[in-house]
Amino acid sequence: MRKFLTLTSAAGALLAASAAFADVELTFRFNDGEREEMRAALDAFEADNPGITVELQTIAWGDSREQFLREGAVGQGPDVVHIAFVWTQEMAEAGIVMPIDELTQYGEFANGFDDFIATDLTMYDGRAWGVPWSADTWAMVYRTDVLAEAGIEAMPETWDELLAASRTVAAETGKTGFAFPAADQVWFPFNYYLWSNGLTLVEEDGAGGYQPGVSVEELAAALDYFGTYINEELVPRSVLAIEVPHDPALLQALLDGSQAMAVMPTNTYRQLLSAFEEANPGAEVPFASGTMMGGSEGPQTHLGGRTLVVNSNTDHPAEAWQLLQYLTEAGLFETYYTNQFPAQRTLLSQIEYRSEELGFADQLANHTRTWGAYAESGAGVGQLWNLTARSVGSALSGQVTSTEAAEQLLVEIERVLDN
Repeated sequence: MRKFLTLTSAAGALLAASAAFADVELTFRFNDGEREEMRAALDAFEADNPGITVELQTIAWGDSREQFLREGAVGQGPDVVHIAFVWTQEMAEAGIVMPIDELTQYGEFANGFDDFIATDLTMYDGRAWGVPWSADTWAMVYRTDVLAEAGIEAMPETWDELLAASRTVAAETGKTGFAFPAADQVWFPFNYYLWSNGLTLVEEDGAGGYQPGVSVEELAAALDYFGTYINEELVPRSVLAIEVPHDPALLQALLDGSQAMAVMPTNTYRQLLSAFEEANPGAEVPFASGTMMGGSEGPQTHLGGRTLVVNSNTDHPAEAWQLLQYLTEAGLFETYYTNQFPAQRTLLSQIEYRSEELGFADQLANHTRTWGAYAESGAGVGQLWNLTARSVGSALSGQVTSTEAAEQLLVEIERVLDN
């Protein structure tokens, strides 16, 4: 990264001459759990590109956004950065990432930039500032043998049916029916519940602005729905501290057959399938996937994914772009980043889904939406996420009533929209 040093002209000339003979050292920051696999991928890149070495940095998703914003503001940070789809516009506005049209001078993509999906989420001020890397969404996961043990023959299709199935599993087997992360990433199923009922936290107001798309009563009803699982002891209270769907407590319950149903993203499900097959070689896989629950309207989840950006402070834009292009190639997804779907139409069309993944394929192809007004309003997905998770947590834990939590959340949403 650039260091803002004052040099004499002679010293500067000497430094430039030395740098001309030095190898290029890049840093790639990666937020997912496949550190070992990504390191192997970078080793392969280095072998094919003598003179370029890549340091792999890893960071938790919860810290990555703020960390890069702080670093970029002072001219620091990794050369290539792994971010969420919905952060790209914010990073561009902050001036810490390079526009794609300046980077393509170093090389074009084999199928062109338009082959990538969700490129609208990379746009700011009429230019693209990131490259969509992987695409995913959340869907339902079922332990089919536990459902059969409870006498449930058909997968639930609505939120009410899901609750009824959970009660049946508890009554007939003593096991957990549906469990979910009730802390930070409760944000996802909570929004899916709203969207499937024709509601949304933020919507256009018809006059060029934005407003809440849900009432206090509607928010309270959503909070009460998820609270029922806690209050009726259909899930252990420990879920209140579980932030992510890949928490070992949630996955282990599915692996050992003490839980029937869950909601999770694509990569977590693939990890679950791999873990079961590793622990039970040759055994029939007792998992199936299905689309998200519907409400008054059909099931809806978000079109999620990851974006790659080049730090505007990099000293090596050509090499950083070379690394970014490598990370989007088919071979990376086939050999190393196998739990993810590539965010490219050509590569997505070539995927052969296993039977246990068909629910995810249907959800991704037919029942997703972008965050839309959440991002376009300027409120920011990250800020809305934090506010919502906090309100849901306070209601589910019993610190406040569902109505009090709903009222406070609406006040906060209106505040960030006004700002």
